[in-house]
Amino acid sequence: MGRLFNALTYVVAFVAVVYGVGSGLLGDSEPDPRRPPVERVVPAPQYPSVPPLRGGSRQVVTIDVGEKENSIGTGFSIGPGWWLTARHVVDGCDVVGIVTGPRRGVRAHRVHLHPDADLALLEIPTERKIFPFATTSLQRNQAGYSVGYPQGQPGAVYATLMGQLRMRSVGRYRIEEPVVAWAEKRRIPNDLPALGGLSGGPMFDVTGAVVGVLVAASDRRGRVMTTAPSSMAALIAAHNVDVQRGGGDVAFSGRDLPAIGKRLRGSLRVAKVVCQLTGPRRRPQG
Repeated sequence: MGRLFNALTYVVAFVAVVYGVGSGLLGDSEPDPRRPPVERVVPAPQYPSVPPLRGGSRQVVTIDVGEKENSIGTGFSIGPGWWLTARHVVDGCDVVGIVTGPRRGVRAHRVHLHPDADLALLEIPTERKIFPFATTSLQRNQAGYSVGYPQGQPGAVYATLMGQLRMRSVGRYRIEEPVVAWAEKRRIPNDLPALGGLSGGPMFDVTGAVVGVLVAASDRRGRVMTTAPSSMAALIAAHNVDVQRGGGDVAFSGRDLPAIGKRLRGSLRVAKVVCQLTGPRRRPQG
């Protein structure tokens, strides 16, 4: 199994995209920006179940988390002023924010990291229509749809659920967590060479309810990994985020995915997340 997923890499993005929006996030009135405060939380229980990967859910894939650089990812609205993304997108950044227009963005006031999963909550003073979280158990072969900014550009992935395994992150921080493996069925656009930049994007079920956050991918194997529902539930509960649960308000399908993704990005329910380093390179503690 280790060889099957040895090509897994974190979904990262191109520095050139970051520089295009950086000035809007920093702002002229803040000549000495400081890293947003970071908090770590204690997990809490209660979450939908996930079937194990065929062959056993104790299988472990190891990911090397490299040194932090200027990068982009994806985030989405889950509550008034609350946004969810991947931890590796924002951990160690001096400036974090979402892009709201050409050379315009809104900075995160605070970053909350999950201590044992690749998840982060952002406090951002902007409100968009929020996505609910699924409450029903996940099933093998069910469809999943992820929308965001692969390669820094609008895009999406359609996949089917394989099962749960464990992912070990090593490098600038060390954690081990349950994750859900999905088999890619389609990329949008069809010629999309890699998924860098989609990290932190939501994985939806057919109703538009959130079932995970995309955190890793293997382009060669055609696999994507999302956080387990238990990890999302823990981070949300730790900060008393007022989220919705149940079915969503978007009917997803592989055929309609391009139009749906365009609508969600256009309304900024799904947004591009920017990470910038402004000072000397530091090795974050994890």
